[in-house]
Amino acid sequence: MRLNGKIILKGIGLHSGRECEVKIEPCDSDMIMLNDTPITNLNLNGTNRGSDYIFPDGERIRTCEHILSGLYGVGIYSGVRVSVTGGEMPALDGCAKTLCDEIMKHMAMKDDDSQDAFRITEPLIVYGEDKTRFVAAFPCDEFRITYTVEYKYIGAQVFDFTLTPENYYREISSARTFAMLSDIEYLRSHGMALGGSLDNAIAVSENGIQASGGLHWPDEFVRHKVLDLIGDIASAGRKLNAHIIAMKAGHELHLRLSEKIRAQMKK
Repeated sequence: MRLNGKIILKGIGLHSGRECEVKIEPCDSDMIMLNDTPITNLNLNGTNRGSDYIFPDGERIRTCEHILSGLYGVGIYSGVRVSVTGGEMPALDGCAKTLCDEIMKHMAMKDDDSQDAFRITEPLIVYGEDKTRFVAAFPCDEFRITYTVEYKYIGAQVFDFTLTPENYYREISSARTFAMLSDIEYLRSHGMALGGSLDNAIAVSENGIQASGGLHWPDEFVRHKVLDLIGDIASAGRKLNAHIIAMKAGHELHLRLSEKIRAQMKK
């Protein structure tokens, strides 16, 4: 799909707590441009509770995963310029539904066959330090994700998902980010979660779950991890066919897998 118009979204950054803005508009590039640089030319960092894109001059844009997930999820893999002010993507609703609604409500779309899907040619796998956490990609004729999470107070959740724009909007776009209340003080002391609230996140503690309007699904937590993974795989720069299996993974492992996919694409 291709955009035919402009979207401007404003809000506070999830981690910085500062006012941020993202502008998304069509361009002639064969991939997604981030502040006029192809996303495949940027370094990736997922160690700070989000996916950061780092430019050659050291500039960093934080928490790119939700916006890129929304674009990729509805089938926009190329031909857009994403311009960010404030150093971070706005948190918005803590998921991708606001962006998806803007695309569908205010933007004209047209079919775009300019980019064929890249099919993983051989298995790729990335492990966490203790080998109990991993994310792997296997050859497949569609883009499928099988994700397993396990958290204190939440338990284990598994979600199997095949990506189409309709499936993404219905089953993934509204899944919000979440955090353990016990982690908030530490995160804020390290410059993270300063813009987090129940307007854009779910809070989890031994006393239960706090979420504005309640949970959208009982398994909203694993669905959000699928949302994150889609946004992180968008950093590979192309539509992808693969079956990705993730076990208790996160942004760091997602982005390391994306780097392996980038390398395989260059062969």
